[in-house]
Amino acid sequence: MQKVVALGAVVAVAAALAAYAILISMQPAGAYTIGIGVEFNTHATPIWIALHEDLFSKYSINLSTVLKFQTGLELAAALARGDVQAGWVCLGPALVMIDKRVPAKIVAKVHNHGYAIVVNPEKIDDVGDLNGKVIYSPGKGSPAYLLLLKVEDVYGIKFSEIKFMKPEAILNALLSGEIDAAALPEHRVSVAESKGLRVLLRSQDVWPNMPGSYLVVRDSLLEEEPEIVAKLIEITKYGISKINEDPEYAAEVAAEALSVTLPIASKSVSMLDFNTTLDINEIQQYIDFMYEHGILSQRLDAEKIVAYVPGG
Repeated sequence: MQKVVALGAVVAVAAALAAYAILISMQPAGAYTIGIGVEFNTHATPIWIALHEDLFSKYSINLSTVLKFQTGLELAAALARGDVQAGWVCLGPALVMIDKRVPAKIVAKVHNHGYAIVVNPEKIDDVGDLNGKVIYSPGKGSPAYLLLLKVEDVYGIKFSEIKFMKPEAILNALLSGEIDAAALPEHRVSVAESKGLRVLLRSQDVWPNMPGSYLVVRDSLLEEEPEIVAKLIEITKYGISKINEDPEYAAEVAAEALSVTLPIASKSVSMLDFNTTLDINEIQQYIDFMYEHGILSQRLDAEKIVAYVPGG
């Protein structure tokens, strides 16, 4: 019996090795394997395009993990554990992540804007109606939360409380009438609008050139495989160029990735300013705003958390 068991174990090991050999043989020569995090919204449209076109394989990058996350905290935890080595995430969560000593750097920009305040039109007529009201947002440090702080500063109002929920839960609560007002990122803003809710204001109305998402990579990847980081930047730029060249195609890809209608995806994508301008002053101003509002424990130096990658 022992010999039969031993023989079975040998066969199992051999089969596993054979399967692994087949997997390796299918990978592009010289390929590098990483895990990536992708924001589950239209902010990540350049990456939805890259995945749709199998661009990572064309750049000899194997994806062991594609983490589709709702909040930056999910990506931060995955980066900290090493489950993923790179992610496309909004600037606020990226800065909170770095402030908490997650070893990562910002290496590329994806877009500006993509955030708005959505309200029940039967309860809220204008911004002044929000004074003294409870409003909802994704977590503290999220761009939607920062938009609410900016609205308080610009309009001279004060919310009685900002409560936190994940974006999908906020959207459902708005649609059910459980809550009357919230700040959300696209694509959920456009989904809410399509269901009869009102977009009270967008980031464009109160925060010119509000930074959106960026490509963030672990320090270890940047130090050990800078050419892979350069490829990730190229992939990001390619996706952005496709959006700007053919918005209809970009909307089709986003609609499929997010399981929304084409009109919703098209409207959502059009609300973002996709560009690759990595502006240090823009990032530093964002850092200063977060620090002054007690979200960051230190006034980070943008020059030290941004890495310029040759060839990227």
